[in-house]
Amino acid sequence: MMFSKVSEFIYEKTRKIPGVKPDDGIVRSLVYIQPSCDVSDEYKKFETGRIGMCLLILTVGLILSLFLKLSAFSESDVGDGVFERDEWNGSRKPVSLIGHTESETVEVDLNIHTRTLSEEETDNYIAEFIKNADRLIGGENPDLMHVSSDLVLKEKYDGYPFKFVWRSSDPYMIASYSGKVDLSEGAGDVTLTAYYSYGDYEGTVQIPVHTEMPERDPSERYAEGLRSYLQESEESDRGRKEWSLPDEYSGEKISWEYKAEDNSMLLAGVFTIVSIVVFFASGKDLASKAEKKKENMRMSYPKVLRQLALYVGAGMTVKGAFIKIAEDSRNMNKDEFIYEEMRFACREMSQGLGEASVYERFGNRTGLSEYIKLAGLLAQNLKRGNTGFVMRLRSEADNAMRERVLEARKAGEMAQTKLLAPMMMMLAVVMVMIMIPAMTGMNF
Repeated sequence: MMFSKVSEFIYEKTRKIPGVKPDDGIVRSLVYIQPSCDVSDEYKKFETGRIGMCLLILTVGLILSLFLKLSAFSESDVGDGVFERDEWNGSRKPVSLIGHTESETVEVDLNIHTRTLSEEETDNYIAEFIKNADRLIGGENPDLMHVSSDLVLKEKYDGYPFKFVWRSSDPYMIASYSGKVDLSEGAGDVTLTAYYSYGDYEGTVQIPVHTEMPERDPSERYAEGLRSYLQESEESDRGRKEWSLPDEYSGEKISWEYKAEDNSMLLAGVFTIVSIVVFFASGKDLASKAEKKKENMRMSYPKVLRQLALYVGAGMTVKGAFIKIAEDSRNMNKDEFIYEEMRFACREMSQGLGEASVYERFGNRTGLSEYIKLAGLLAQNLKRGNTGFVMRLRSEADNAMRERVLEARKAGEMAQTKLLAPMMMMLAVVMVMIMIPAMTGMNF
C-alpha cells in the first residue's frame, strides 16, 4: 500500500517535469494488447507498477545493506583488548586490527600464537627450521638478498618449540631482537646469528643478509613501525596466558578495533543496478508480449478466412458471419487473440459505428498486413455485394496457408543449419576418442 502511494506520487511529479512525455512504444503495446482499455489509466498502472517494483528492490537492498553495516560495526569492537591463547595442540588466532592514534590510522594483521611447550615435549624441529629459515624470517621481502623492510626475528615461530635469540653483525642496520631494518646510514651486507635452545638442546646458525634502499613514504614507515612495535609486544609476553593491546605508541594514545569487512555499499549498489535493469526490462517484456500476440494472430489468419468463407457461402451476411465467429470463439474458450479483436469490433458495431469503419479499425488495430487486406475485402463487399466474394476468401486462405508452409520449411532449414556446428564438434570429439586409443596402441 505504501509503495503504491509513493509510486503514484513519483509518477505524478515526473509528469509535471517539462519535456517528460509518455513512452510511445509502451502506449502502442498497451493499446495493442488491450484495445478496449483506457490508455491513460493503463499507462499509469504500468508505470506506477514498475516504479513500485524498483522501490521495493531498492528498499530491500538498503535494509540488507544497513544490517550488513551494523554487523560490520559490531564485529569491529575489540572489547577490553584481551586475547586468550590456545594450547600448543590448538591453533593460532589471526586478527585484523585497525589502530587509531591522534595522527594516524594503521591496519595491522597479527597472529596470536599458542602457549609455549613444556620441557618434556618434542625437540626435533630445528633441522626443519634451518631448512626454511629464509622463508620464516624474510617477512615481506622477496628473499634475504633483497631486504628493504623489517625481518621477522622472533623468539618463537609457529610450529617450532624452540626459543631463539638473534644477534646481528650490524645492529644499527638490522636490530638484533626486533629485526627492524634501518637504512638511514645506507645499505650493505649483514650476518644474522641465531642462538636456539630448548631445554638442554642448543646450537647456532649464521644467515647472510643483503639490504637495499626501499621506496617508502612517512606514512608507510609509521605503519611499519607500529606493526613491529605490536609484534614485539606480542612476542615479549608469550609466556603468559593472556596478552593485552598497548594503549599508546610513540607518545600518542591509540585505540583499536577489528578490521571488519564492510560490503554494505557493494550490496546497495547491486540492488540499485538490479532495480534499474528491472525498470527497463519491464518495457521490453511488454513489447515481447505484443510481438507474441501479433504472431498468434498471424497464425490464425487462414482459419479466420475459411470460417468467413464457410458462413458467407452458407448464405449468411458478412456482418452476421463476422459476429457469429466472434461469439462462437467465446463459447469455445479459444486462446487465439484475433477473436478478442473481432469481439471488440462487434462491440463497436453494437454501439452504432459504421460497419466499414469497424472493419478498417479492426485491420489497423492488428497491425498486420494480412488483416488490413481482409478489412479491405470486407469493406469492398459492402459496396459490390457477395459476387465472387467467397471465391476470393477461399483463394486468400489457400495463399495464406501456402505461405505458412513455406515459412515453416524455412524455419526448419535454419534450425538444421544452427545444429550443424554442434554436430561437427561432436563428430570431432568422437573421432578423437577413437583415434587416440588406436594411435597409442600402434607400434612404430
